[in-house]
Amino acid sequence: MATESTPAPSSKTPRAEDFMVGWLCVLQAEYRAALAILDEKYDNTSFVRGHGDRNDYVLGRVGPHNVMINMPPAGWQGQVHASRIALDMRSTFPRLRFVLLVGIAGGVPYPEDIRLGDVVIGTQVFPFSTGKDTQFGRQHTGMIRTPSRELLGAIMFLMQRFWAPEELLLSESIENIRSRAGRGGAAFARPLQDRLYNNDIGHPGDQCDCKQPQSLKRAQLKHRDDREGDFVQIFQGCIGSENTVMKNAQTRDDDAREMNILCYEMEATSVMDCVPCLPIRGIADYADAHKNNQWHLYAALSAATCARELLLSLKPEFVTRFPLNVSGDIVDRYMEGAVSNPNVFSGSEIEKLRQTRDSLMERCRFLHEVSVKELENMPNSSSTKKDKARELKKFQEILGKHLEHLNQVLENHDDLLSSSDPEVREEYRRLRAQLREDKKAIDALARTAEGFLEEAANMLTTLAVYLDDRGVGIAGIVVRYVGRMLTRWRSSPMSPTVVFQWVCRKTWTVSSSQEEEFFIEMGHIEMGRQGPIKL
Repeated sequence: MATESTPAPSSKTPRAEDFMVGWLCVLQAEYRAALAILDEKYDNTSFVRGHGDRNDYVLGRVGPHNVMINMPPAGWQGQVHASRIALDMRSTFPRLRFVLLVGIAGGVPYPEDIRLGDVVIGTQVFPFSTGKDTQFGRQHTGMIRTPSRELLGAIMFLMQRFWAPEELLLSESIENIRSRAGRGGAAFARPLQDRLYNNDIGHPGDQCDCKQPQSLKRAQLKHRDDREGDFVQIFQGCIGSENTVMKNAQTRDDDAREMNILCYEMEATSVMDCVPCLPIRGIADYADAHKNNQWHLYAALSAATCARELLLSLKPEFVTRFPLNVSGDIVDRYMEGAVSNPNVFSGSEIEKLRQTRDSLMERCRFLHEVSVKELENMPNSSSTKKDKARELKKFQEILGKHLEHLNQVLENHDDLLSSSDPEVREEYRRLRAQLREDKKAIDALARTAEGFLEEAANMLTTLAVYLDDRGVGIAGIVVRYVGRMLTRWRSSPMSPTVVFQWVCRKTWTVSSSQEEEFFIEMGHIEMGRQGPIKL
């Protein structure tokens, strides 16, 4: 569904590489709210997961932004589960720039006069239970996490819309989402009762009136005057995050005073350790003993609507400028996903072949975008450059091997050339031509990796002369040798296992040599050529 502030729906599901915004939720109420704010839902049957990704996703659009929303398993919450969801998400969508952690929290009512249904945007996250007991009392030792500079800047784009003369009202945006949800919008209605108990009032089981339509003990409630402005307000500040539920009003207030905490939740700390993350929390209770579910759906929708308005405040080019930092483990899982899920695609045989090819080349483009650029920016003196170059080479070999396999499969389906459907015949010819061009692209990637290995080898051998260090010299020779040998391996029949054993044997020969100049013999049986090669 498109709105006045969003573009018309696209005709097909975007590629996985076009998804840069993650949306993470851990409760079913949060998931329901996330679905309600989407302008469009995409078919998600043909995207390839990263290796080991156990999440299920809904893919959709908010304004001009493609977002992926995880489907939370029932009963899951807490730091460990949230971090696993975030890492798995990144293994499938490695171009992810940031995650919005959108859901509910327990609010600290004073001194900011935070009320149920309000929203807190976390500009800091503090693990409030981490600390030690000293002779002077409890000392907090947890490390404060802060969203990236880019995410903090994104908050300002949102707030400018609320401060503008034509003033955006979050409560109106919430009602707009509810109205377009049709009959399902009734579940998100704002509850009538917002009771704040004095912090010395416990919860005496069934005798407590916190769930009753009317409070029978008005003296136990904190009196609050009506607020000016919108009845749903946005706050920015510190969020307390720990793997435990805050249900003690006095502890709530003590910790909040010390660290200026505005609300308490259970996931932000671990997610911020995995990916760039901005927590957005709707207030569903007051982090005291009087917890109940009455405000869960409305608070979840207020947070989701705020996150939606944030995305509508950002241009796509602003998101693409966010830094893209991906660990080697995530790249491994992303690459492996392309070859470990052979039956993920659906449709006709030619459609499956097309989708397999697109998945492989998407990963080739990713390597160019991330690994090659990273290597280009590394100085030759960097100790990690040769390792990164070897990693790039490894991924190139994986892609090349599976592209060659795909080409063989396509040749075995040459009966498609005689298909009665002219579109199938044309698609077959087009796919064959694309595979020839794809091979050139992957070979170019191989030459790039070999060039970086050569640079690293030159650096090591130069350094060996300067330091008069024979061990560094051997390392330089081996790095250069591995790069050149892998180049020839592409056109040889040798298996990876034989190559690895041969490299180990030859490396031992070089390191055991007492000669000043080292030669590596490449037998014509092993590599299809004769004669020593001086490296």
